[in-house]
This record gives sequence, structure tokens and C-alpha cells, in this order.
Amino acid sequence: MPFQYTLANLLAHNDGAMAVLFLDETGETVDLTTTDLQPFQMKIAGAYVGIYLRQLAEVLSGADLGTPEVLHIEREDLHLYATPLPEGYYLVLIQRRPALVARARDTLLRARDEIAREIFG
Repeated sequence: MPFQYTLANLLAHNDGAMAVLFLDETGETVDLTTTDLQPFQMKIAGAYVGIYLRQLAEVLSGADLGTPEVLHIEREDLHLYATPLPEGYYLVLIQRRPALVARARDTLLRARDEIAREIFG
């Protein structure tokens, strides 16, 4: 899959990055790259992220507010960033704290655009 290089680059270019997930519209992991985490753990995290993203999209759509560009969830020990791709897919970056949030968002959006061009034309 040609986008695997993009996933690996996103992981490599963010200090403390733990995983990058490529999710389908149901939250199922299409592909992922990870550092020291088990792929199974990340697939479960991806499923939950998919649920949150679908619920958020429904709320925003119901209120006629469009679609989110980036969802950023911050916990005491990690940051999770998600951005939509065409056809209901999502790109997710999971990063340890402390994080350079602006850099993570910028590299995530660049990777999103690259994958959108590669896969969805």
C-alpha cells in the first residue's frame, strides 16, 4: 500500500508519537504503524475513536455546523489527533505528552492531504 510510507513518516516526524492509524468509516483499522505498542491495543483504540468521530459528525451535521478538520483529545499522559479523509475514512495520530501540538497538527494535515491524493485522487 503506497500510503504506508506516509503513515511511517507521520510517526517518525513527531517526538513521542506512539501510533498512526488509518481508519475506515466504521472505526475499523485499515492500516497502522506503531512504535512500542501492540497493534491489537491500537485497533481497539481506533474502534473507540471511530465511535467518537461518528457521534461528533452526527452532532455537527445535525446542528448544520459542517465537519471537523481536526479533533484533538488531550489526557494527562497523551494527545490524540484525528482528521477526516474522503469517503468517511480517518487518519489518527497518538502521541505521548509533552507534545508539540502545532507541529503534530501540521504534520497530520499534510499527511491527510497526501493520503487523500494517493488513494482518493
